Amino acid sequence: RVSNFETMPSTGATPADASPFSIVRAVEDALVRSSQPVDGQDSYGNEFSSIIEMWCAEGVLPWSDGDEGVGERAGDWYGAAVDYWDDEGSCPATVDGVLGGFAELSPRDLAFSRRFMEELSGSRAGLNFDEGTAAAACECGAGIGRVSKGLLLPLGFQRCDLVEVSPRLISAAPDYIGDPGASKCRFYCTGLQDFKPSPNTYNVVWVQWCIGYLTDADCVSFLCRMGRSLKPGGVVVIKDNTCTDGAFVLDKDDSSVTRSLEYLLILADMAGLDVVQQRIQEDFPDDIFHVPMIALEARRKDQEEVP
Repeated sequence: RVSNFETMPSTGATPADASPFSIVRAVEDALVRSSQPVDGQDSYGNEFSSIIEMWCAEGVLPWSDGDEGVGERAGDWYGAAVDYWDDEGSCPATVDGVLGGFAELSPRDLAFSRRFMEELSGSRAGLNFDEGTAAAACECGAGIGRVSKGLLLPLGFQRCDLVEVSPRLISAAPDYIGDPGASKCRFYCTGLQDFKPSPNTYNVVWVQWCIGYLTDADCVSFLCRMGRSLKPGGVVVIKDNTCTDGAFVLDKDDSSVTRSLEYLLILADMAGLDVVQQRIQEDFPDDIFHVPMIALEARRKDQEEVP
């Protein structure tokens, strides 16, 4: 494995019958064992003493494991995010809109991602996306297809599946991508918590700036399904904001949570994924979140244990 981050201890794949509460408890336990914080805050400055307290306050978790009928508002959590991204006022169907007003970062982001993928393919047998290889990719949280147009299709992928929860954004993707790229794409309007691709489908699953919209339990299940969807030698790439002061920052406006890198790595480990390459995005402003890139491979013997 290639890594320039401190390795987190493995928690092992999560049992298929694990409750959402027990998953979050396991995350907290792993962070504590590694002397990492479990506290955090929201975008209004309200502080939480633990990850469990935050998810309970959001109505996603019950206040105790096995508390029937309490904390079943995950639908409200996802509904708020859909409302935010499907609103033209909060997110125009443009690069500037999907990047929250940071369109100027897109060229630097795409260029660094390309170097990351070229480095990875040069060191990883079986990961070949040159034209003529019939390589397939999936862009999760695709918006209007910025990554497919600017990275995946130019790299040589012959098919890109775009998954996006906002009907308005995904409907704008074909025109944004344009011909001939759009003819190589398929478009799926669904939330990542409901996306269930077939096994052995993709060489690369790209997950950028969207993992924070999943609850912890749904994140583990999602990553496990993406691991199962990989062809031999394939990878899941997560590129997202991470916080360094506390375990999380909850954004109340769009129902998302920015996790610490350690928190995110624990969820990936619980999904049965192993890190093969990690880098930090360079040339971004100092006053925004750190943006790591993490390439993960499936730990196949564990994949059957998680739905």
